[in-house]
Amino acid sequence: MPHPLFRHIAINNNAKLSRFTPLFVAGKKLGFLHPETAAALKASSFVTAQDSGLGLKGENFDERTASLKNILALLLDKKLVSKERFELYAVAENFGDEPLALADRALMPVLGFLATGIHCNGYVRDKSGFKLWIARRSPTSYVEPNKLDHIVAGGQPYGLSLQKNLAKEAEEEANIPEEMVKNAVATGAVRYARVEGKGIRRDTLFLYDLELPVSFIPQSNDGESHDFRLLDEAEVLRLMRDTDEFKFNVPLVLIDFYIRHGLIAPNETGYSELVAGLQRRP
Repeated sequence: MPHPLFRHIAINNNAKLSRFTPLFVAGKKLGFLHPETAAALKASSFVTAQDSGLGLKGENFDERTASLKNILALLLDKKLVSKERFELYAVAENFGDEPLALADRALMPVLGFLATGIHCNGYVRDKSGFKLWIARRSPTSYVEPNKLDHIVAGGQPYGLSLQKNLAKEAEEEANIPEEMVKNAVATGAVRYARVEGKGIRRDTLFLYDLELPVSFIPQSNDGESHDFRLLDEAEVLRLMRDTDEFKFNVPLVLIDFYIRHGLIAPNETGYSELVAGLQRRP
């Protein structure tokens, strides 16, 4: 029998790349296109046909970035992208590699590029155990409005280090001062590949734990969170197990937290599958 929480891993790893058309960037297979997206691009002047897929036009970084900007306009016009995000992401084979181009954040899933983000578990601890700060996303959020989320989470834009991005998001989303954020502990990463509409989220989330003072009360400065609740570890586990209230990828980060802190024990049925499932990568 699988662990009751394994359903979150399964639903976030439902991508079968064989059903998508490869997109090559500077000769490297970096993207995967839904048939409808592939057809739209094939009819454009921004890609070239290859035996095994499509190739992004451009001999250098600037030309490839310009091609992706034109592709964004094309896909917006065809309603394959809902809106521009005005945030540039690196297009690369692995995080930390020199980017081969830059793309608007909205293009990352629709073109199946690898993307990264940061998630921070904000918690307090007392004799009864862990309590985690859980945010409720704004009803106007671009992704999964009104769902439960971490106290701090966000995508990783080009040009910012992970630590600086964490500090920026912490101040914007929860009014956590930079001096407090310096106590955050980097704990690893989780990976997944999830079909979303006509795209694939191929994401790596870098994880942090931040123990907060009992007196600290988070406040949203950017309106992305509607409110915050401090929930004990048993209630968070119940919400993951019995409901779909969390934003789709948040349970993966929480499962990792629970494993690392011994809140999910190694002798539980399906433990090994949980651990392995957090590191899947297509």
